[in-house]
Amino acid sequence: MKKILKVFVILIAVLGALFVWYDQSRSIFKATNGQYITMWKRYGGTCYLIPGKYYGITKPKDGYIETSNLGYLTVYYSDKLPHLILLSKESNYDYKSSNPINKKYLFEDYISNKEKYKPIIYKENAEKFSDINNDASFLSINILEGYATDGTGKTQR
Repeated sequence: MKKILKVFVILIAVLGALFVWYDQSRSIFKATNGQYITMWKRYGGTCYLIPGKYYGITKPKDGYIETSNLGYLTVYYSDKLPHLILLSKESNYDYKSSNPINKKYLFEDYISNKEKYKPIIYKENAEKFSDINNDASFLSINILEGYATDGTGKTQR
């Protein structure tokens, strides 16, 4: 009886460890301007995108983007807008952004403010998605597939 109980406890511990390992897995991507963003796909279909390298074991209190594990977002940075991170939804899945309390940076939707931000991000005669100004950068993040593409076309996993 003790042997069965011991095997059962070990099995539960292994399953628990696998669940924690899966739930805590994340990817960190680097934009061409040196900015990092952490993609944390959680159990239950939720994904958090957190500026910088985030290693916490709990959901951040603020300063993150919450979306579906099936989503696709583009994140824009510009030296002309050092305290703004622009977000563009590239899929049918919505996102919620939680701005940080310390206001080190703020999230803003690129699509709803396209006329305002397009001249800052893109070159005047831009024809391609990658025709961005020298002081701007972006990461296109495919959450479902778990990769990001930067302004140079380099794919990161």
